[in-house]
Amino acid sequence: MKIAFTCLFSLILSTTAVVAEARVSRTDYDALIRGARAGDYEPALNMLRQHSAEHPRDWRAAYDRILIAGWAGNPGEAILAYEALIPPPNRPPADVLRTIAQAYRDTQRWDDALARYRQGQKLYPRQRSFVVGEIMVLTDAGNADAAVLLGQKLVEQHPGDVDLRLALGYAYRGKNSPYAALELADQATTIAPGKEYVTREYTKSLERAGVPLAALNSARQHPGLLNDKEIRKLQADYAAELVRLAEMPSRQETERFVIADRALAEYDRLIQQWETLGPEASDELLRLRMDRLQALQIRMRMSEVVSEYESLTAQGTKVPRYVLNDVANAYFYLREPEVAAHLYKQVLSDSDSKLDSPAEKLSNQIGLFNALIESEQFDEASALIEAARKSQPKWRRIRGVPQPVPNDLHLYAEETAALGLYYADDTPAAQQRLEELVDLAPRNVGLRAALAGVYRGRSLPRASEQQLKMAEPLEPRGVETEAGQGLTAIDLQEWRQANSLALDLAARFPEAKSTDSLARKWAVHKKAELRVSGNRGIASDSPVTGSGDFSVESVLYSAPLDFNWRVFGGGGYATGEFEEGTGHYRWLRTGLEWRARDITAELEVSSHNYGHGTKPGARASAAYDLNDHWQVGGSAEWRSKETPLRALRSDISSNSLGAYVRWRANERREWTFSVAPSRFSDGNDRWTGVISGTERIYTSPKLKADLKMNIAASHNSIEDVPYFNPRSDLEVLPTLNLTHILYRRYETVWEQRFLLGAGLYAQKGYGSGAIGALGYGMRYQFSEAFDVGATVTGISRPYDGVREREVRVMLEMNLRF
Repeated sequence: MKIAFTCLFSLILSTTAVVAEARVSRTDYDALIRGARAGDYEPALNMLRQHSAEHPRDWRAAYDRILIAGWAGNPGEAILAYEALIPPPNRPPADVLRTIAQAYRDTQRWDDALARYRQGQKLYPRQRSFVVGEIMVLTDAGNADAAVLLGQKLVEQHPGDVDLRLALGYAYRGKNSPYAALELADQATTIAPGKEYVTREYTKSLERAGVPLAALNSARQHPGLLNDKEIRKLQADYAAELVRLAEMPSRQETERFVIADRALAEYDRLIQQWETLGPEASDELLRLRMDRLQALQIRMRMSEVVSEYESLTAQGTKVPRYVLNDVANAYFYLREPEVAAHLYKQVLSDSDSKLDSPAEKLSNQIGLFNALIESEQFDEASALIEAARKSQPKWRRIRGVPQPVPNDLHLYAEETAALGLYYADDTPAAQQRLEELVDLAPRNVGLRAALAGVYRGRSLPRASEQQLKMAEPLEPRGVETEAGQGLTAIDLQEWRQANSLALDLAARFPEAKSTDSLARKWAVHKKAELRVSGNRGIASDSPVTGSGDFSVESVLYSAPLDFNWRVFGGGGYATGEFEEGTGHYRWLRTGLEWRARDITAELEVSSHNYGHGTKPGARASAAYDLNDHWQVGGSAEWRSKETPLRALRSDISSNSLGAYVRWRANERREWTFSVAPSRFSDGNDRWTGVISGTERIYTSPKLKADLKMNIAASHNSIEDVPYFNPRSDLEVLPTLNLTHILYRRYETVWEQRFLLGAGLYAQKGYGSGAIGALGYGMRYQFSEAFDVGATVTGISRPYDGVREREVRVMLEMNLRF
């Protein structure tokens, strides 16, 4: 500007005629120019505009106007004044030519700018500002490669010229090479450490290279180098850098939140400081609040994320897209999947989503998928994850590597799609797909943990345990692996192991959702348990149960004692009307339960009040799991509680034995064979054998259809007794059971059940007849600690050749506290 003013002033001194013709005295003219130099441009420009209108061929006045318009940052007027010169000047002054070239550059007229800068190089070859301008215009015009080549050549020729180095750095920035630009700025600082504009460019290069702390330190070492707004931007950039670092794996798991806590402390300090600045820092303050949401999300302070987000939206502030997925994740973590899904949809539908990297896009798609699953929108979730899976290629190319490598994102999408099948209750397909993926990537811990979860959900805990044991050497203390081991240990009744794992995860990763899942299940296990069951015959004329029959029983189990033991106690009452009178039966029982891996056993003593007084009783039972599929069990009972009420009314009791073998393929198929001999106190020996099974014939996320079969046969040694006691009989009753979920949200489930059955009953001496059964029930599970259900069942069947009908209401409740 100083050179330009000198030229202008010389022109003024030598052009008295111009002043006269402009009708402005020389003194006034000088004053206007001095004012323009001081920053008061408009009076001088007004005078020069008027003069140009009256004397369009006065080049020297036009030069004055061009220079002052350049000082005023008005490139349009500079160009207008220049292009009004007819014919165009062949040798304009250097400062005029430089100003008009800059004006063309400012208005993005790249060809005109290049022409003026190249003209300047020819006319004034010693002034390198023209070649500097050419490098910058080439870069601006999108021809950064040519700019770099030119800059490199000139830097080699003039290694001590800092302006050329900075221009080459500018060209490298055009090629998106901020580190090369930083290197050149650093070299320029070494060559000319005292030049402020060089130091400023070095500081800005540090900022562009993503090292805001170094840039901030440089600015603090040179007060006045950057203005307050620029300093605030660097402070915000540094806090954002801490957030990015906080997302990266830490050296030790105990340090995983150290950087996030530093970032939050920095945000809290800056917010408090900038709030006092008022409107001056309002934009930067808003950015801090947005970026702080990301830090809170990384720190797993999800409630604060949601609270701050809702505070911002309540103020009418639009939260930017780059923060919304973190907010969505917070809502998902806090079990508000509908809000999370809405936010993820905003992120994915935004026009900027096309700029996302494949990893960012897949992450948002999977976030939306999980939110849709947990809000029970299975069809939309399935379509979404299938589209995401197909959009990820199996292989990817890495520059410099001749062979393609597996695409981790494809594997992640495949895993999520397989779990989508599991969530939609297509468990066989989910298991098959995950098994195939594990075969393809046997060292992938996440896949093995996912497969273990599916096995556990399919009632195959030992298969789950095996997968987790194979994953353990690969990631010994991984959260998902350890949480899966804890949940599997509960299913296997490995109580000490489950307790150790739950405590370890609670100490190491208390914020993880997997830790929370294990903690909830383990907390339920440690509670006391109350079981209540009852039934009532509404319209019954059965010779077995009588009319107006009613029974209820409750049993209370203590919380676990020394992991394996529980004490229990309870009692019940039953009554019914028979031809010979009313029967009453009261009983109390208490005992011990022992549960360990593969075995559950109970031992109890009891008292029974019926007939003519109270009698003692006892029972022992055990069940043993051979593996995931086979279980055997047995029991022995002195004065069996299963003795028919009608026999008890006549003071007849029974002792019984029982044994069974159960085969369970998975959660969809199960068959049991049991045999139970019993001896009545009147000398009757009864043998009962039962084959029962369940086959799943239809599954959808909210509807299941099971075909159940019950085949029962009995034989009694005598017939002339005061209770229903056929010589032998056979019952075959297949039923169709439908379970429909009316409402489900996490652990809360409300479902209705339908039963429809038709079969055959054959009794020796009385022929055979049809059996029909129809039932409807509801079950409500409020949480893992409480559920209650009621069912109404109507049955029509023959007894002793006479068709009997009954309608019965049954109630069950289970409470842990």
